Amino acid sequence: MRTMPAPSVMHWGDAEVRVAGDGTSVKLLRGPDLVVELAWVGAAGAPAEFEADDEVEHTLTTAEGRLFQRQAVNGGWRSRWVLTREPDAPSAVEDRLRVRPGSEYSLWSWGSGVTALLAVVPAHAAGPVLGLRLEQGYLEEFADPAPSSATVDYLVAPSSAQLGAGQRLVTSLIGAWYPGLDEFAGKLPGWLNDSQLDAEESWWGDVADYGLSAPDDVVIDYTENLVSVTAASGRRLLDVQTPRGLSRIPLEWVPGAEVVLHDVASAAVARGGPLGVAEALCVQFAADRRALWLDPAAQDLLDRVDWAADASVLGAAFGLARGRSLGEASLVSDALRLLGRLPAGVGYGRVAMAGWITSLSVGLEARERCHELLGRPAVGRTASLESSLLHYRSVEVGDAELAGVANRLGGTLPGGAPLLGWSERAQLIGLLELCPPEWDRAGQYAMVAEKARGQVLCAYADGRVVDAEPLAWLLLNPGLGALG
Repeated sequence: MRTMPAPSVMHWGDAEVRVAGDGTSVKLLRGPDLVVELAWVGAAGAPAEFEADDEVEHTLTTAEGRLFQRQAVNGGWRSRWVLTREPDAPSAVEDRLRVRPGSEYSLWSWGSGVTALLAVVPAHAAGPVLGLRLEQGYLEEFADPAPSSATVDYLVAPSSAQLGAGQRLVTSLIGAWYPGLDEFAGKLPGWLNDSQLDAEESWWGDVADYGLSAPDDVVIDYTENLVSVTAASGRRLLDVQTPRGLSRIPLEWVPGAEVVLHDVASAAVARGGPLGVAEALCVQFAADRRALWLDPAAQDLLDRVDWAADASVLGAAFGLARGRSLGEASLVSDALRLLGRLPAGVGYGRVAMAGWITSLSVGLEARERCHELLGRPAVGRTASLESSLLHYRSVEVGDAELAGVANRLGGTLPGGAPLLGWSERAQLIGLLELCPPEWDRAGQYAMVAEKARGQVLCAYADGRVVDAEPLAWLLLNPGLGALG
């Protein structure tokens, strides 16, 4: 039986880098917690060829060649891979680098080619943040991770790239600690301006000397040393060929929430079949906000929604919204009864507060019942944060957790959180919007929420999201969408 070589451990300040004995994975730990794990997908291991206190080297094999790997902690954490091919015909480079954040951390990604940056951020605190900067090479997110995935794969070359015998492909990352995401923002390309705009607004960049390409529906104009790029709502990828190589820049033109709500709600009504709870809630919100007029057939669709059987906070929210719309206190009472049977997870506090406000609008005496719902023990740290923001509003309890929520959404930086589903993003946006205005970082959290909200709306505009659930969460607040 073959014995696995012992892992190599290198100390980096109060953290440590652990390289598997066969070199197939690299883990960074801070105390007992895994911060991040890196691995070259499909590489076969081998014992270390060189090992010192601050450096370890392996030569791994891939399906079509060899991979030299060096991990070092002198002058920061450096990870370097050199890919070569066997002496055959050139072949496409399909190799991928896999990144897995620890359970207490989240991944933010600007995987945009030669200017790629990754940040591994605490999910329940402001910092410190691990920033990974691409020193040499190319990184681009490979497809979308599965909903249950804990890892993200990155292509190490553009999809059309080939590597022949005698050629080398180098991928080099430098890791450093930063107090927060704002400090890491300085590593973004200097020519990158705000990448999120209103529909039909022009993006300006100092990239006139570079090669540019964009989709056919994008308008590009040149003015002296600047380039303006204009498009309709949605996300577009702008390819920028810099002296270092190709960067793929996502630009987002954000549609209005009313436009997206109208489109989602009208599509659900036009289908004519039974409505799911999230669809029904969006249709009701659209009617309440006068984004959609409901004819008798649409009203009948809403009346036939079996929201009580859904047993979710969105089901309870729909019962409240429908009861408010019809002025029926009995529907509001039934919705509060449903809420009382549910665990106090994310969204529970917002719906309980909405129940209190809605009960007043229909003349239902439910103050004590709603107070009891709001005081229930929450399930999980995120739900506990929501309860605190609605009930206790303690900066000592909530600010660190809110900072973690902002981290999970990437702060105000461009890019994305590839391991967050769209509904989860919308839930977290709602929490940031509950931040009391008197807290020191309320303005910062509002900007993060606005950026993340724009990303969700853009995803609807260009068809990356069609399900109504993220939009329902995005508009869910104690006012039942009135302030969303």
